[in-house]
Amino acid sequence: MQLAELVDRYEILYPENDKLSDLRRAMVDQDFGSIFRLGDPVDEMRKAVMEKNIHSIFRILQDRTFYDVDEYYEYVECCRKAIVNDNIREVLRLLKQDDLRKLIVEGVDWKFWPIMDQIQKTQFTHAFKKLYTTPIEFDYDCFSRGQLYSKQWLVQELENLDVELGTVFLCAGWYATLATMLFESDVKVERIRSFDIDPSCVPIAEIFNKPWHSDNWRFQSVCADIHKINYRMHSYTILNIKGKRIDQSSSPDTIINTSCEHIEDFDKWYNKLPENKLIVLQSNNYTQIQEHVNCVTSSEQFAKQAPMQQVLFEGELELKNYTRYMRIGYR
Repeated sequence: MQLAELVDRYEILYPENDKLSDLRRAMVDQDFGSIFRLGDPVDEMRKAVMEKNIHSIFRILQDRTFYDVDEYYEYVECCRKAIVNDNIREVLRLLKQDDLRKLIVEGVDWKFWPIMDQIQKTQFTHAFKKLYTTPIEFDYDCFSRGQLYSKQWLVQELENLDVELGTVFLCAGWYATLATMLFESDVKVERIRSFDIDPSCVPIAEIFNKPWHSDNWRFQSVCADIHKINYRMHSYTILNIKGKRIDQSSSPDTIINTSCEHIEDFDKWYNKLPENKLIVLQSNNYTQIQEHVNCVTSSEQFAKQAPMQQVLFEGELELKNYTRYMRIGYR
């Protein structure tokens, strides 16, 4: 995934932040309008560069203090290149946007991370910085558009319901990007335990959720088969920072599974869940993927597959290649 694609995914997660689309356009198209919006307001410079406004050029020179003739002529030459030649390097130099200049003109990728951290505060930036800059293999599909739209939908509906999740068991949690989104949202959640049968998911999930893993283990990632979990009180073993094995036990208040289409013997798994637990489920009709062994084709079929005593929400989300189905309620 290219860095500009990562910005595109941020736009899904944080649609209210216009600077994200400006950063993407600056990186991909070197769009001057976006570049000016990213920095501090410099309207005269914008008019001079984009509108070729001669009055703005004079006002820029009048408002600036020069210590000697050489500095004056150097600045004038910089303005000439920026305004006459649409030289993006000189524009960014005039705007004193050194990090952005190094990123989009000189190709210094590591400047992307401080820029992104300034534009949008989120743990995802720190996680991806580590994943991009260290030899850790992971599947970029965890941040695909479909994955993010689906999880954002889930978070938004939980915010609308205003329910308390308490301790969450995230089943088939993969890299637990959903946990990151829940922790950073307005959803009321105390702690999350993410279970996945793939042991390689554990260290990556902990990277995505490092602040909460470090906060008295509010987040933990556990390698486990979700068919073998005791959903009343489950005991498991984790490694602490020194590599020592620590025995833990947790009882869930909420059970989330956004990968129901992957679950073999789904009925057997679902029947293990205790009554009166808050359940959040997602599935889809994307049968073209071999690993999707339990797809559903309608909300009605999903309701029959996962009956609930009290349904708080059920709905469908139309995506590019498939429809996502979701059910929230009490088992």
